[in-house]
Amino acid sequence: MKRKKLIIILIISMILVLSAGTRWLIVSRHTLQFWHLPLSGRVIVVDAGHGGPDGGAVGGDTVEKALNLAIARNLRDYLQESGALVVMTRDSDEDLADEDYTGRHKTQDLLRRADLIEKAHPDAVISVHMNAIPSTRWHGAQTFFYPKSVENERFARLIQDAIRKTLNNTDRYAKPIGHVYILKKASPPAALVEVGFLSNPDERSMLVKESYQKKVAAAISVGILRYFTSEKAPSN
Repeated sequence: MKRKKLIIILIISMILVLSAGTRWLIVSRHTLQFWHLPLSGRVIVVDAGHGGPDGGAVGGDTVEKALNLAIARNLRDYLQESGALVVMTRDSDEDLADEDYTGRHKTQDLLRRADLIEKAHPDAVISVHMNAIPSTRWHGAQTFFYPKSVENERFARLIQDAIRKTLNNTDRYAKPIGHVYILKKASPPAALVEVGFLSNPDERSMLVKESYQKKVAAAISVGILRYFTSEKAPSN
């Protein structure tokens, strides 16, 4: 009788263990699905244009380099929330050239940015800039790409489409450009976003606002997400 009870207890124990194990597997699968982020495993370089002695474009009292960095940091945060490993070319008010460099300061900075990008082995590169021209008429963000591959163009088109739909203040399309060194040297899909015109007073007043900077960064991140989920690029 005792032997029979012992066998029954062992059988019940095994059933409980197997049941608990099955529940754990179900929960684990659901957890893995829940925590699967769209950019997991992706390395993305975010390049904040200019910095240090190179202020970039100027509009009124506003200097480009600070706005580029603010938007780049917000973009980094959004991409990290989606699972990406983000490499910043700069994360302070400095460029990559030596302070005491006696040659062409800008050239050394660009060469080092390109080298940093190459060593990071990224899946994509995005560079953030501002525009400024003598006329106050022009406004709106625009995305540029180096026309060496169809992936560059698809990447840029998806980002520009997200910008158009999110900001709702531009009818510009992604455009090829041939002279931007960072884009020419980058091996993975790369794009440069001119976020707006500092020469336009109305747009400048928006660009200096933290809320708008976050909105711009969110739009760019949506375009990048759409690219890595293999979405078809919209036509120009």
